[in-house]
Parts: sequence; structure tokens; C-alpha cells
Amino acid sequence: MKLEPFPGELTKKWLDRPFTTKTGKQGCQRVLGYELTDEQKDWLRRWFPEVENSQLMAASGMAHSTLHRTARELGLKKSDAGKHRIMKAVARRAKRTNEKSGYYDSLRGKKPSEAVMQGTAKMWADIREGRREHPSHVLKHTHPRRYAQWMKRRSEARKEVIRKEARRMLYGFARKTKLRVVLCKYTRSQTGHRYNAVKRGYILSDDCSEQGEDRYVIYYDDTTPRSDRFERNCVADGFKFAKWNY
Repeated sequence: MKLEPFPGELTKKWLDRPFTTKTGKQGCQRVLGYELTDEQKDWLRRWFPEVENSQLMAASGMAHSTLHRTARELGLKKSDAGKHRIMKAVARRAKRTNEKSGYYDSLRGKKPSEAVMQGTAKMWADIREGRREHPSHVLKHTHPRRYAQWMKRRSEARKEVIRKEARRMLYGFARKTKLRVVLCKYTRSQTGHRYNAVKRGYILSDDCSEQGEDRYVIYYDDTTPRSDRFERNCVADGFKFAKWNY
């Protein structure tokens, strides 16, 4: 379906737009926005139900919010035939992109293409050297709500992985991750002391179960940079120190 040219050009002017708050308060806000002519409204009525928004935005010069607000004011919605056509077009573009990037091959057990690996390596190099912002940071600035939802899903997925890994350790199955999963319950300060002990070069036993004898023992060897103040704080928190015997 060939899209007809947009009639005329968009012009900005001061508009008085009424509003209603969630509490029911009504008022009028003066904003600088676009006011469409009758021909432009007719053009939008003709093509909005059938054509993708990206094509309408490119043809008219409207922003995403302007297009949706104008369509809402005119009571326009996508038709069933238009939705079907748009979904097929989006699927075709996604298929071409996935074939080019090697995503389908990766699902079949094949390695990504050399171009994809080079592009990914270049992207992360640019991020490390400050030439490009991390995608998660961009998402946080541009779409805060989607970023919060994404972080919530990540948190829930990580908690589920930790729960499953703890069950594998409890029942003696083989581990599938490299996460440091602790089965016994420590206080918040004890957890912090264990974490700092590993960072300082001390040695902790892998057996941290309730029945384990080493759950409150922190080991050191000849190469460990010991700290008297750190060890005193750990002893006061219920730990004890011993030399590691190979």
C-alpha cells in the first residue's frame, strides 16, 4: 500500500488544551504544539487505521506522542486488516534482522557470525572507553518505567536461580552455576564480614551448612595479608580464625 504525501507542512502555535487531573480538577494549559488543518486530519483519518505509525511519522514529521495524541483526539484506531498487515510486516523485518545477525543459527547450536562478534566486541570496547553509553543506562533515562520492570524481572530471575542452586546443594546434586550459595542463615553483619574476608584474601570453607563445623571459621595462610582490627571485629561477631592446613 503506497502512502500518499502528507498535505502541507506542520506549523506550531500556542494552543489552549483542557485537562482533568486524577482528583477531578479541571483546567486549561497553554502549550506550544501542532494544530492540524482539515486536509491533514482527513489524511490521518484515511491512513492511520491501515499504515504503521513509523511510516506515518516519517511522512508527516510528527513525533510519536503527537501522532498518538492526535489520533486519540480524532477517535482513530487500527483496523483489524491494518493490524494483520502491520504484524506481518514487522515479522518479515524481524526475520531478516535475525537471519543477518545469526540469531537463528545460534538457536540451532551454531556460533554467531564473525560480523556479529566483531560488532559486539566493538560495542563493549566503546562502552568501556566512554565513547558509548551502556544500553541499560540509556533505557533508564529514556524509559524509566520499562527500566524498573526490566530490573524487577532480573531480580526475580536471579532469586529463582539462587533458590534452585541451593536446592541442588542441599540434596547433593551437581551444581550448574558458579554462584556462592550459602545454605545457613547469617546475620547481615556476618554476611558482610564473610564477603570482606574473601576480598582480603582469607579462606572460607565451602561447607556452610547448619551441621558444618567450619561455618564460623575463617582461615588464613602464609600469603594472607592479615589485619588485626578486621579479625577483632570478626571475632566479636562470632567468628574465629585458624591457619589453613593444606
